[in-house]
Amino acid sequence: MVNYNDPATIAQDYEAAVKLWHFVDGVFIWEFFTTLDYEWDVIRGHRPYRWTIWVYSVTRVTTLVAIILNIVEIDTTTEINCQVWVTFMVLFSYIAYMASSLLIVLRVIAIWNMAKTIFTIAMAIWIANNGISIYAISQARSTWSPETLTCVLGNIDSTKPAFISSLFSDIGLLLIMLTGLLRLHFEAGGSFALGRTLWKQGLIWLLLATVAEVPSAVLMILNLNVTLNLISQTPSMVVVTIAATRLYRSLINIYSSDMCGISPSIFPRQH
Repeated sequence: MVNYNDPATIAQDYEAAVKLWHFVDGVFIWEFFTTLDYEWDVIRGHRPYRWTIWVYSVTRVTTLVAIILNIVEIDTTTEINCQVWVTFMVLFSYIAYMASSLLIVLRVIAIWNMAKTIFTIAMAIWIANNGISIYAISQARSTWSPETLTCVLGNIDSTKPAFISSLFSDIGLLLIMLTGLLRLHFEAGGSFALGRTLWKQGLIWLLLATVAEVPSAVLMILNLNVTLNLISQTPSMVVVTIAATRLYRSLINIYSSDMCGISPSIFPRQH
């Protein structure tokens, strides 16, 4: 049986993690700069301004900052202030998660035509998830290890509730969204074209959120060692951010609206 806490095993796991992090960091940097034309078109007025562009941009920028902080930590051989590093790393990572979740929340609210009950439920899920994340940020600890020339995270269990909460809140929001799309589909007699597009996107989101976030939550629960606890967290953040922003752009490119590319006028009013 593998001894996951053996120093040699931890060293091997960390080497594999660094290679994976470099790869996904590079993927996101490529994604960020090759899609900057979207924001630039909004700034130049070539695309209509919608307030949701701020949520979209915050998702992308905070992920980029978290990626840069990740690269700084894994590539540096000079001692840094690890407590400052881990505080900002966790902060920007969770802001990226929360902003991507907010893109889902806004879409859910629009699909349900601003129904008060759904609005309350969706915002309550999002706010509760924020509260758990803020607690995790406040508990994050890290110190410099002269032996490994890297920052060693302590109190890793404090981040476990945040990742589990993020997974279940995203799945919950996506299920509410898909339920709303089914309602619209039946009310329109199966002729709701936009609903079919959103349904496909919702299924893609649900699949990606599950694939991206489940490994992080499972590894945190298993608690095999520090490296394996963290190995899938950066890939999870990158996958969720890219999925959320690409789906946002694809819908905005097709439909005009004031809320996540969805026009409230296409939905039946609540009675």
